[in-house]
Amino acid sequence: MFAKEGVLKTTFLRLFVLCFFAIGGFSLVFFSTDRFQIARDPAAIRQVYDFSHLRGSALDVAMKERLIAGIEVDRQTDRVGLGMGHFAFVNASGEKTLGCREFGKVAMRFEAEGMVVNGERPAMEVEGACEFSDDLARVSPLYIPVARILGEKPADGEFQFRDGKEITVRFANLSDEWPRKWVLVSVRMMGSRAHFNIDRNDLNKVLGHPFLVNLE
Repeated sequence: MFAKEGVLKTTFLRLFVLCFFAIGGFSLVFFSTDRFQIARDPAAIRQVYDFSHLRGSALDVAMKERLIAGIEVDRQTDRVGLGMGHFAFVNASGEKTLGCREFGKVAMRFEAEGMVVNGERPAMEVEGACEFSDDLARVSPLYIPVARILGEKPADGEFQFRDGKEITVRFANLSDEWPRKWVLVSVRMMGSRAHFNIDRNDLNKVLGHPFLVNLE
């Protein structure tokens, strides 16, 4: 009798353990799959940032406004990050896609505030991969390695930084002193099949004021 009860208890315990791991495994697959789909499916983006119903000039305006209105500065100890808004849309081939999937690179051009060298304003362009955040609503920041740049002697040319996300920073019309205040004047999104540009007028129209970045 006792032996039979022991066998039943052992069998029950084994079934309980198997069910526990089965449920745990299912949950892991479910949530991992859900995250996998969210990271890749344009339909997962918030409806307010889904412009797949727009075409022509209406789409152009919506994309510009979303990118510009979403601009944020992430200031850290030795670097400054610049992020933007993200969106879904229908490309020229009729495919619904994501901004960073269509445009693989993004470049932000700045001019030094209150400084002119030989009749030209010092210019800085920051270029890197266009990558979207986990919730698809944002373009991940491009980080300017401020400490490393300011530690170098000012000079025109191109600097490439490969610590983490690869970033290219280009300077032109510099003097013997690094400008500290920079005004955003344009944004370019570049892909193998298409380009998308935002100019100074677009920025001022959406923001209502110059977008200033202080590199201190």
